[in-house]
Amino acid sequence: MDGHEANKLGIVGATSYIIATIIGSGIFIAPKNFVELGTSIPESGCELAYYNRVGWNPLAFSFLYLSIFIQSSCTAAVLFMTFGNYLVESLDPIYCFEEDRKDEIAKLFGFGMISLLTLFNMFSLKKFAARLQVVSMICKILAISAIILIGAYFLIVKGWTSHYAPGYIMKGSNYSASEIVLGIYQGSWAFAGYNTLNFGTEEIEKANLAKILTVASLGGLAIASTVYILTAFSYFVVLSPADMMGSDAVAKTFIEKTLGTTASYFVPGVVGILLIGTLNGDLFTWSRYMWAGSKKGLMPSMFKLVHPDNDSPRISVFTHSFLSLGFAFVGNTDQLVNYLQITSTLNTIFIICALIWIKWKQLPVSETAVKFSIVWPILNLIINIGLLVIPLRQDAIACGIGTGCFLVGVGVYFIMFYPERRFHFLDRIDHYSTIFCQIMSWTVLDDEPNQAARSANEQIDRLQSISSQTPTTIDPDTPSTSSSSVESESSISRM
Repeated sequence: MDGHEANKLGIVGATSYIIATIIGSGIFIAPKNFVELGTSIPESGCELAYYNRVGWNPLAFSFLYLSIFIQSSCTAAVLFMTFGNYLVESLDPIYCFEEDRKDEIAKLFGFGMISLLTLFNMFSLKKFAARLQVVSMICKILAISAIILIGAYFLIVKGWTSHYAPGYIMKGSNYSASEIVLGIYQGSWAFAGYNTLNFGTEEIEKANLAKILTVASLGGLAIASTVYILTAFSYFVVLSPADMMGSDAVAKTFIEKTLGTTASYFVPGVVGILLIGTLNGDLFTWSRYMWAGSKKGLMPSMFKLVHPDNDSPRISVFTHSFLSLGFAFVGNTDQLVNYLQITSTLNTIFIICALIWIKWKQLPVSETAVKFSIVWPILNLIINIGLLVIPLRQDAIACGIGTGCFLVGVGVYFIMFYPERRFHFLDRIDHYSTIFCQIMSWTVLDDEPNQAARSANEQIDRLQSISSQTPTTIDPDTPSTSSSSVESESSISRM
């Protein structure tokens, strides 16, 4: 993905991915850690790139496959199915669907939306998918602003202040340490998406990478946090804690109590539209994760095929969408996701450990890296370890299954990559499947990181050579492997 700056994300597009992904998804993970890692190691793939830098490839392999083939696919399936359900509900006052066919119709709406977004992501990110994300961000902010203004009106003009009487909202609260930590654990998922850009770092304008990643991540999170606080404040003007806990759709209940039942009919449609941005961000995140995994030699070569003009990793985009469609027929995917929630926390803990290791050992990083004090990742590590302990006590079986899946992934890595005798038949399958996908999708193999990542890595290599007193020769004129030819050996066989 080199040399196509017209397809790269600027500040507005990058920020829109952060805001539109966070608002509408599920914070207690400091964004500073991912800003520092993203600018220190400017490669796509988020955790994958950081594990690779410190040599923790078995962890990278296990988290990669668990995330892509189960967690991300289940999440995307839930997102587009929820979109379909909301759309059916919003159209119900206009056209009364047969009750026994509503699920089928919701699936069709969801399939249509995921297909449309897949098509958008097959072309220039900046010209299509990123513009959709900007529109989604604006729509989400406008919708939430309406809730905030309605709440302010009923508070100031109508004088609805009873819910803010001393001791009312917090009445009956449990202040035990375990309940507080559990509340933090549950609330952290409301800010999922703060690291979206780290999965596609190489698709950000390379000349302003550090500035864009910092402004988009910290600024986007600050905006989302402000919006969340004001929205919660408005909700509590109208709704009691019991109302909030007992409602399956808080926004709809809020509108019913303020603007009436008729106005509440529009809420499902609005929510469904807002989910488009979240689903679009999901496609961006996981397709780039898959692409990066292939570039690191941990996945089949076909996933690093990109379109030569618009840099879209088309096979990765299509595969993520296809897996998501498959999970829509599985039934209830919540239990699958619950089993692997523990791996998400483990992943975060190991990533923070990687950052601490890089800083403690003073390992060379990009000269343009944005750096923070080592105190922040250490504090974050302590917090996340605490967040890991709570679910262990709450659901030991689910945590055991999730941990078991993670350990199996680590074991598979050693089976696949460490024996002297390779599985050559897998290399042949990889070779011919890549040729087939290349022909079908009009793509080429992308075997080189972009210029920004390459330059940063050359800087790191030079610093490593100096620190170890072992000179490393870097020849910028060395020709790179042609991206239009398919290699006879898979990237896996070269690990």
